Amino acid sequence: MVLGAVPEGMRPAGSQQEFVRAVKEHPDALALRCHGYRNLMQVATALSNWADWTTLTTRPTEQRIAEEADLALSTVKRWVRWLRERGFLGTVEEGTTVRYRKGTRMGLDDDGLGNRAAVWVLCVPSPQVDDVAPVTDKTSSRTDRTTTEPPSVTLPERVTEGPTHARETRSSRRKTRISPTSARPASPGTKRHALQTAEQIRDTSTTLRRLSPWYIRHLTRVFLVAGWTADDVLHALDHKPDGTAWTYTWQHVDDLRHIPGWVKHRLAAWLDVDGRPVASKSQRLDAAAAKVRSEQEAWRAQRESLNAARVGGPLELAPRLTRAEALAPQPVVAGVAAAGPSAAYRAARAVLARRPREVERWALVDAAAQDTIEAQRVLVEAPAPKPVVEDEELRRRQVVLARARMRARSERERPAL
Repeated sequence: MVLGAVPEGMRPAGSQQEFVRAVKEHPDALALRCHGYRNLMQVATALSNWADWTTLTTRPTEQRIAEEADLALSTVKRWVRWLRERGFLGTVEEGTTVRYRKGTRMGLDDDGLGNRAAVWVLCVPSPQVDDVAPVTDKTSSRTDRTTTEPPSVTLPERVTEGPTHARETRSSRRKTRISPTSARPASPGTKRHALQTAEQIRDTSTTLRRLSPWYIRHLTRVFLVAGWTADDVLHALDHKPDGTAWTYTWQHVDDLRHIPGWVKHRLAAWLDVDGRPVASKSQRLDAAAAKVRSEQEAWRAQRESLNAARVGGPLELAPRLTRAEALAPQPVVAGVAAAGPSAAYRAARAVLARRPREVERWALVDAAAQDTIEAQRVLVEAPAPKPVVEDEELRRRQVVLARARMRARSERERPAL
């Protein structure tokens, strides 16, 4: 059933990566705009992630793909239909429910299978016989169509009948594509570095994939010499210098009659009156960050000067210890005997110990004064009745006076320390 579901001209994919790579390199996919290409690759990646490793069949529901990829259900259905129309998905089993499945009498009989999702097999284009070059004495077996220079819409195809010089072959003169992910990147400002940047621009932009990296380097040479990066060029193709986005008057990349002219028109807005590139997005951000850092340094220097004027000199911080020095145990000083508490510590402890005794002594003084006042009140003849407020005021004054007398007496009798 799986092999019978493979569309004509296709073959079952050997792996999940092969399926995703085939969808990514399809000409119709490369002609899509950036958001459509992104949605297509998200749907294709979700289908490959749910595929069985043995049969390369996948059966996730469209609703599940929409939830995982954060896309609308209609968007997922459109791109699944796109993959089925181009043969990347072979239908092994259509999605059915109990009501519409055969043999259930419109849902009256339950077959116990429930709702079944559609089952697809991942497919890739099968190699054509004409695409395989015969191996002869003049053609090496290592040469294939994937290592040749990408086609250009403006330059004619190069003549491959034979070399122009008898002492060298064309295969020795042609250079392979330079990958931007090479282990040893080129130095900035060189032709090799500019070619790597052009390769990054071509791999990121779906509109410029019809141009070769060498032609993209030619179109962006002035900007790359000025220090622009691949992201700066892509930003300039989508935005104006004032930050507003370019408006698109075409729906598909095939509507562009001349892609190099479109690139020149977009980048011309980023040139000054003398034909020199203005500051790019990354250069503006770097300049703003440098300005903020300089303001911070000036504020920090001003604060340090104010602190130095306040303390009478510049502040010198202690040298920062390394991790090994911080974790090392403290050295033991030889010849120093274990001494007891210092004199300052003893004095402080004596003051703290004397405070509770003083509080207790003043409590005894207050109690004695209160007893004296009560004894004198008994001996004195009861005065004429007075308002309660005046009696309380007199009592309070007597207590304060007795407390002051007792305090003076204790101070006189207290021995000098």
